[in-house]
Amino acid sequence: MGRVEWKDILFEAEELSYLELFFRTTILYFVLFLADKSLGFRQPGIVTPYNFLVGAGISHIAAARMVQPQSRPIDAIAITFVYIVIILLVSYSYIKLSPYIASKKQNVLVKNGKVKKGNLRKSLLTIDNMFSILRQKNVFGLENVDYLIAEPNGHYSVAKNSHSLPVTKSTMGIPMTTKELTRILIYEGKIDRKVLKDKNLKIDWVHAQLKEQKVTSIGEVYIGLITEQNELYLN
Repeated sequence: MGRVEWKDILFEAEELSYLELFFRTTILYFVLFLADKSLGFRQPGIVTPYNFLVGAGISHIAAARMVQPQSRPIDAIAITFVYIVIILLVSYSYIKLSPYIASKKQNVLVKNGKVKKGNLRKSLLTIDNMFSILRQKNVFGLENVDYLIAEPNGHYSVAKNSHSLPVTKSTMGIPMTTKELTRILIYEGKIDRKVLKDKNLKIDWVHAQLKEQKVTSIGEVYIGLITEQNELYLN
């Protein structure tokens, strides 16, 4: 295997050795990694057309340079850098100018049980599409709908009117308490003392619970869960 030449890896597009191809791929991977970090927080589940085009564009640039040895990685790095600068400028314009520069506005399809025909056409939906969306939201009649909104991310939100909502504790004036999550108190025979302190409990309480459940040694416990009511479930 010949000597690795960094000039060939970055600037040339000739036949490369396996080691040079490995370095190429590694460099491009970390370029994309740094590009993702520079973009800051993104919600992967929210895919607007703009976000899709941006992600697909960067992915195509990277993939093309990885699978085509005749391409120059330095071009991919430069194009990715320009892409990121443009994305950051557009994101900045979201804050300073308008959030609708590169995304759609929400669209009200139904208001107070009445279909907005113009907005339905704008969303390229038929009546059958609209009723299908409502059925997926467990709504089976327009009379139960205050609002049906097409969101910019492609999802749909439904606000039911008060007559179709189930009775809850709050509507009946029944006091409610905040529910706590079950927490892991014991894991592989070790007690989480922070959880014990948060619950205002002592080690003696744990040993008493173990004795009550006929566990002779805490080392026998793989996992122990403590509930909101300070009940200990052992596995």
